[in-house]
Amino acid sequence: MIQVAKDDVLRGLKKFKRLAKQDLLASSLTSNPDFWKVQAESRRQKYSELMELVEAKGVDLAFKTAAAEYAKLPLFGTQDTADPQLRGTEQALEMFFTLLGMTAEEMQGLRTTGTLMNESQEWQTEEAMEV
Repeated sequence: MIQVAKDDVLRGLKKFKRLAKQDLLASSLTSNPDFWKVQAESRRQKYSELMELVEAKGVDLAFKTAAAEYAKLPLFGTQDTADPQLRGTEQALEMFFTLLGMTAEEMQGLRTTGTLMNESQEWQTEEAMEV
């Protein structure tokens, strides 16, 4: 059950987007600047998309859309062999899910089985109340 208010989700996404911008600026100082620049840009773009979706359609639909996208992402091996744009999208979605209260185990289940929870539990969503 999603119990995070729309305004709180938007505030959190805005902060995540700012962090991605800082990472973008710092990417030139890394050992692989091209990878980290693309990864940070991808995160910023995904945060913007999620913010627009939350504002227009609400937290529940944003969650459902993000969960469907996350379940379709490929599983990665080592960081060096992964597409930086996909890595950035993955990280942005995981931060969004963390903001909504999802655990790492729930995210892993979504990623590996394509479902939100194991069969003994069920992930429920409902409209978050404005605070």
